[in-house]
This record gives sequence, structure tokens and C-alpha cells, in this order.
Amino acid sequence: MRVRGQRRSRQRVSRALVVVVVVALLLGSCTGGDDDPTPGDPPEVGGSAVIDEFAEAWSNARRPDFRGVVDEPELAKADVAAHVAELSITDTRARPLDELDCDSDSCTGQLEITHELSGIGEWSYQTQVEAEEQQGQWLVTWTAGTFHPDLTESTTLVISRRMPARAPILDRNGKALTPERAIVRIGVVAGDVRSSTYSELERLIEVDVNELRNRVRAADPNWFVPVIDLREATYQPLRTELELVPGISVDTGQRALAPTSEWGRAILGTVGPATAETLEEAGPLFLPTDEVGLSGLQRAFQPQLSGAPGVAINLVEKSSPGTVLNTVFTRRAIAGTPLETSLDLDAQTAAERAVGNARDTTAVVVVKASTGEVLAAANAPGPTSYNTAFIGRYPPGSTFKVVSAATLLREQVVTPRTSVSCPDTTVVDGKRFKNYDVGIVPGRADFSDAFAASCNTTFVSLADDIDGSDLAGQARQFGFGAEWELGLPAYSGSVPSDADLVTRAADMIGQGKVLASPLMMAMVAAAVDSGVSRTPTLLPDQQPGRRLDELDPDQIATLQGLMRKVVTSGTASALNLSGLPIHAKSGTAEYQDGNRVRTHAWMIGYRGDLAFAVLVENGQSGADDAGPVVTSVLSEIPDRLYR
Repeated sequence: MRVRGQRRSRQRVSRALVVVVVVALLLGSCTGGDDDPTPGDPPEVGGSAVIDEFAEAWSNARRPDFRGVVDEPELAKADVAAHVAELSITDTRARPLDELDCDSDSCTGQLEITHELSGIGEWSYQTQVEAEEQQGQWLVTWTAGTFHPDLTESTTLVISRRMPARAPILDRNGKALTPERAIVRIGVVAGDVRSSTYSELERLIEVDVNELRNRVRAADPNWFVPVIDLREATYQPLRTELELVPGISVDTGQRALAPTSEWGRAILGTVGPATAETLEEAGPLFLPTDEVGLSGLQRAFQPQLSGAPGVAINLVEKSSPGTVLNTVFTRRAIAGTPLETSLDLDAQTAAERAVGNARDTTAVVVVKASTGEVLAAANAPGPTSYNTAFIGRYPPGSTFKVVSAATLLREQVVTPRTSVSCPDTTVVDGKRFKNYDVGIVPGRADFSDAFAASCNTTFVSLADDIDGSDLAGQARQFGFGAEWELGLPAYSGSVPSDADLVTRAADMIGQGKVLASPLMMAMVAAAVDSGVSRTPTLLPDQQPGRRLDELDPDQIATLQGLMRKVVTSGTASALNLSGLPIHAKSGTAEYQDGNRVRTHAWMIGYRGDLAFAVLVENGQSGADDAGPVVTSVLSEIPDRLYR
């Protein structure tokens, strides 16, 4: 046995090879057996082996089993458990370093310890471990300093973690669309929650009580469990009733917010307490108590916008935990990086105002025709996160006649002056088609008149003069079906190649199997304006758009004249405003709703270098329902954007 206080001579031994001189005294009756050491194999050194066992046991930090390895296994287990809880350790790797300082009854060495800390990442350091032979058994001596060399019996480690301010989403001019704004944070203290808490919160703020109930059950009774963050203007009318809810707790804070809860919500997204899904997406540096992007660009670019937390692990006196004796680990917070978009603050504001009073689903898209950059995309009614403007799939109705007309011109079926008829109804291969109204083009007319009046019967009667592949091919030239990379989900439409004449006739007027999003139809108008089809752009620096096709200049000039006539003497005459001329095409798309036939209203077009598309679900006509939205948007957009 080692006599404490007495120093024995030591020799440094390599963990790779230990050379031991063994003097064996063999009794005459012993002949050796299978368990005898093989000549030339060095025997194990007990101190080295137990330190290896200790490292292996500690590497299972959540359930370490130190029995037979540590002199005081329960104390060691309790110390480790306390630090696991305090520091939120999720994993530990303990690795003995290469050299040990050993003699016959003691062995000292260094371990490299790497902890994985929840919401922080890795923390590594070295600590000294000593093993002794005690009554014939090698054991590691556990002290407070075994866990970390700075620890003593009177000290402990505490962690401090701080998230940096969230970086803003910027418009095309560098203006912050989501600056930090004051909020009121509504939450509950888990232990004070009563059954009435859930019903009252559901009544007042429409909270998901099932999800809240699960989070409360999982929380410590003293924890603040976040419920919702409200703008001050929203909170004040609810304040008196909220303060009476059992367990309620109110705090203030800052949040990256758009001007209003509706403003750009479907594009920019929202930020709030992490859900299980968004927490998993955010990655290992985030905790359930953190606020993360829940939708839109805030969610898609969560790591970039949020940055990474700063952390300090401090050594403190147990009796005075507020006094820091030493900082054993620190890492500065990494600020998030702003996300630059093609949006324009003024254009988006104009679009939001235009749909502010919408009662049915309404979407507005404004793009810069010469580049395909999205300047505004507004969705209504209310603060909706569903991005109808980008992902809505609708029959585009008569706005698709721009593509149909381009096909007829390219195939030399018509010119603007070609004489056509526009009966109130017509039959194509047994299927009856009708115009939106009766008598829209009386008598004989030319093709430009039929286009301006949006004559369905003219277009369906010409379906037999082209093939389905002609229409589908022309649609592809305008960008239908192209792959888009916007940073958010978006739909570029679909125009199949229909061999069936009836289906192709319906396709000609944007019904049948033709589908498009408002963004796709804005890109059609942009192509007519600029003469080039493109993919749209929302994040110019990260995912720029690209040119698809340069369209035939003569064909484009003709289409521009046709769309101008829609405004000067056709269905969009309400858009014949002063200033830069407006070119447009209205549309009404029918769809089946049970036994009823209902309609959506459309309007697409351009003015200067701006192209636009408006969709109003359940609208009666493009002129009456979508037209006023277009007028509102165009009247409030600054002149600088038309150039």
C-alpha cells in the first residue's frame, strides 16, 4: 500500500508499451497453465486500466456507473449529475491522453473532456485524474476538481447564455423590413396554471391549447412558458382580461417585426417560441426557450438571421452564486447576417394597403419587368402566412389569352386585323362555351376587338387551328413549368399538351387543365413588357433569376398593342389612368364548387417597368373586383419604380 504523505520514486510509463521486470518464484508443485502470461507480452498496469475504465464510464455522463472504478462512486455520480443538470450537458467524451505518471501503487494522468452542451455546442478542457491501489484494488480518487481542475468543495459552475439581436430582412435599398420592435410577451408560470387558464387564453388570443398544455406539463413548475408575443397596440385592449387569467405572466421584450402583423407576413414570415419542428430545423445551437423563425424567410434563413449564442461558464462560490471567481469558458455571440431581398418597402406598403379591406382571399404581385425582381407580394385577408401569391394554383382564366394570342400569332392563324366573330355562345366538338356577358362584340370584328373584349367564343373556335403542343410550347417560352429558386416555395404553372379538342379549347381561355400562380401571371406580363421571359427573383445575391427566352420582337409589339387596347376600349377601361400608359388583360376563371359554378377574378398587366398580377377569389369579374386593387396599387407606387 502507498503511505500517504510519503513520496515514492516514480517512473513515466508509456500507455503503448509498459516494460515490467517480473521476478517469479515458482513453487515446486506449480507447473504453469493456460492462464500464464505469454512470454514477451507485457502485463497490464492496474492504474492505467482503471483510468481507461473511468474515462469510459464518464463518457456515459447521463448514467455513469462508477462502481468498482471510483473510490466514492455515489459522490462522483452525484457531482456529475449536478453539473449535467446545471450546464445542460447532453453528451460527454472522456479521452485519456498518451502518457501517465505511474508507480507501483498510484497512477496520475490527464483526461481530455469534451462536453456537448444543449444550445451551445462543444466545450473541451483537460483535467487530472489520480488512481491508487487500495486494499488490492485500483480505484480513481474522486475530488471536486476531478470534474474540472478549477472546482473545489465550495465552488460550482454556472452557465450564462445570450442570443444576439436578430438580423433584419432588408429591402432592395437596404431598408430594414423587420427591425427590432417593442413587444409584450405573454406567458404562464407552469405551476400556477389551472384548467380555466387554457379556455380563457383560447377565447382571448386563439392559442393552441393542446400544444400549450404539453409544454406546461414538460416544464418545471417555476418556469415561464411562453404563449404569444403581442404588439403593444394589440395587447392594450386585452390587458385587463389577460391579467385575470390564472397563472398569467407578462413581460416586455424586442422582436424582429414588420410594420404590422399583416405586412408581408407570408413572404417575410414570423418569429416566435420554437416548436418541435422548427427547433429541429434550427439545429443544435437552439433551445426550446429560444425564438426562431416559424414561417417564410424567417424560417427558411433561420441560421443566417439569428446568428449563434454567446456563452460563459463561470466558477462561483456555492454560497454566493452571483459572484464570479473565474470564467473557465467563454465564446462571443455571433451576430446574424441581414438578408437582402428584391422587395421595395414603398411598393410592398402600396400592395398591403390595396388589399387591406379584402374579405376574400386576395393576392397581389408586383415585379420589375426588366429583371424579374419581386418588388411586392401581398396576401389577404388578415395576417395570413399562406403565400397565395407564390404557391396558389388557379385557372388563370382570360389572362391566359395573352399566351393563347401569342400562339395564334406565331402559328400565323391570326393577325390583329383578322376578321373574327364573337357569338354569345358556340359549340366545340359537342361542348358549349359562352362569353362572360352577352353582346360583348356586336357584329363582325377583328381579332384585336375580340381580345380587348375578352371574347371566349372567338378563342375556343380557333383551338382547332393549333395543336396542343403549340400552346404548351408557347407557354414554356413564357416560363410556364420553369424551375424557380426563390428561397421560398413557388409555383410556375402548368400547361399540358392536350390532344383532346374540347380540353384544348378550354385551355385557350385559361380553363381546362391550365394552372398558374399570381406570380407566374405577373411574369407573363413582365415578358410582354420587356420582350424576355425570366425566372422571378426574390433574393438577388443568393438566388438570382435567369433569362429564359428572348421572344419574337414583332410578336411582342403586337401583344403590347393588344394589351393596350384592353385598357383604352376593352374590359380594363377603368385602368385608363393619366400618366404612363397601362397595358392589361382581365380574366374571370370558373370553377366547380359542389353543384355551383363560381368564379375567380384576375387582372394582369404592366406600366413602365412594373408588371403586376391580382387575383381575387370568388370575384365576379376582373374589371369589377381585381381592377380596383390594381388602381390602388399603381396610384401609390412611387414614380421612381416605374423607370
